[in-house]
Amino acid sequence: MSRDRLDSLWSCMTYSEECTDPDVSSVCRRWSLLDDSVTSFNAYRVAHVRSSDPLCASESMSKWYGQGGGWSDRGVPMYVAIDRKPENGREIKHTACGRSGIMLYLQLVTAAGDQCQRLTPTESCLLHGTVVLKRVVSDWAGTDIVVCGDSYFSSVEAALELKSMGLRFDGVVKSSTTRYPMAALSTLAVPSRDSSALLYHRSAAGPIDLMAAMWVDRDRRYCISTTSTCLDGAPIERLRRRTGAEESERVAVNIRQPQVAEVYYQSCAQINRHDRCRQDDLRHENKYGTYDWSTRVNTSILGMRVADSWILYDGARGPLGRETQGHFYENLAADQIENGYDSTGLRDLAVSASAAGLREVAPSYGVGTHLTPTLKRRKLTDSSESAFLAQPNCRACNTRRTTLVCSTCRECGGEDVFLCAPREGRQWFSQHLRATHNLEAQ
Repeated sequence: MSRDRLDSLWSCMTYSEECTDPDVSSVCRRWSLLDDSVTSFNAYRVAHVRSSDPLCASESMSKWYGQGGGWSDRGVPMYVAIDRKPENGREIKHTACGRSGIMLYLQLVTAAGDQCQRLTPTESCLLHGTVVLKRVVSDWAGTDIVVCGDSYFSSVEAALELKSMGLRFDGVVKSSTTRYPMAALSTLAVPSRDSSALLYHRSAAGPIDLMAAMWVDRDRRYCISTTSTCLDGAPIERLRRRTGAEESERVAVNIRQPQVAEVYYQSCAQINRHDRCRQDDLRHENKYGTYDWSTRVNTSILGMRVADSWILYDGARGPLGRETQGHFYENLAADQIENGYDSTGLRDLAVSASAAGLREVAPSYGVGTHLTPTLKRRKLTDSSESAFLAQPNCRACNTRRTTLVCSTCRECGGEDVFLCAPREGRQWFSQHLRATHNLEAQ
């Protein structure tokens, strides 16, 4: 279909049912445009995806540079700009699998007033980062899984709260230093880079239940953990340029790190990796523009699902037979268009003897023999492929240029047969079905 028709259909789509209760404030009613989409995402992932150990808790952005702020009914209610994030817009807190990077749980960051209204009496006594962390990992309570949280979540309080929930914690402390021995660790003399120090707390029964560690890389890193140790872990290998006798060269430098740092840094970047797949490779938020903030957030969640499919495919296939993300996304779109979902679970009707000799009628679109976009690309002057589909002349009329080919001819491994779309009275596809495949077009 044309882009204009796609935009018209897309503008009528909704993902959540908007609240119409007049007693609910306008801000809360606007959040309801996303609630059903997020709830269904979380329920499906918890029911069908089994996470590995550890979990990664962090945040990502849904790109938005339109109107923002609570003053506008058209703007996103909560607009966020974070220096370390490449895009500004709508902030979403996540829980992801620490090994694969697949998203497991989403929570929208709402305005401060709305967050205060949703606090329970118990949560009102905790730090904000601790409250958010408990919510995004509550589905795994009692599983004894390690949760790796960044500095937004990490604190002594967060580690103890997760321990009471039956979870272990490992995180980096930066600003939330309440009850953390920052003064002692920050002034402790260290002999060299890659050195580490440890302070621990024992419970009344005797075993260690909380550990504060300091590790020196380029600067000091402070960790809080209820699960790891300060024994040497796998060293970090970094390429550094060193000046030799004649010229400089790149050499591998091994840096020791404790196990508490190794556990955290192995999984802490999974959500950032997921964001790069969605924003830099898929570029779903750049390719489809919209003036509706709720549509943008919902399409960002759709982009997360697409990126998850690539991560699952990439991990399952391994290095052998791996294709690029661009080709994977194109093939995924083609499979979604040419699907047999409508016929799934249907049973063939009994055919009478008199009707047994009738020929099967093939639909023009969706299943059977139909027209589908070609997978070929236009050739550039340097023999490389461009980003646009090939568009030769129609095989039948030889006058109109088209990107559509016969699906059966392509699947049989033969040459692509380019044909005009069956509109404006054109019957070239019907003639091709009768002459080549002995079928009648529907």
